[in-house]
Amino acid sequence: MKQTNKFYTDENTVRSTAFLVIIVLAVALIFKWPYLVLLLVFDFIMRALGLSLCPLALFSRSISKILGLKRRPIFAAPKRFAAALGSLFTLLVFLLMLNGLYDPAFAVGFLLIILASLESFFKVCVGCYLYQFIVIPIQNKFK
Repeated sequence: MKQTNKFYTDENTVRSTAFLVIIVLAVALIFKWPYLVLLLVFDFIMRALGLSLCPLALFSRSISKILGLKRRPIFAAPKRFAAALGSLFTLLVFLLMLNGLYDPAFAVGFLLIILASLESFFKVCVGCYLYQFIVIPIQNKFK
């Protein structure tokens, strides 16, 4: 059963995209390449907006197809919220690196790597939990 609904996304794509974030961010931090982080900023923004053309998600979908992974639909709104938080983290890392503040950039980047690792390896989306405690109560307040 294929879900093409904008309210759902594929869990396998999300988890492999998180793995790609780990790799790209680690390379950017190790080699001190701020513009590679800027690419992540735009990728996170595209995912937060629900755009299907973001490079990491496209690559992840290709990997899923090659590996023959079955599509696993999950609710997209918490994942988009997590991607918005990811865009803020990566923007902060980019700005810190651009100003030569590599130690703080590494600290923030390492935290993002930990969060992406939780998603990729253990299916734990911290941004999704924050969504439940921040966004849902606000939405319920206006109903």
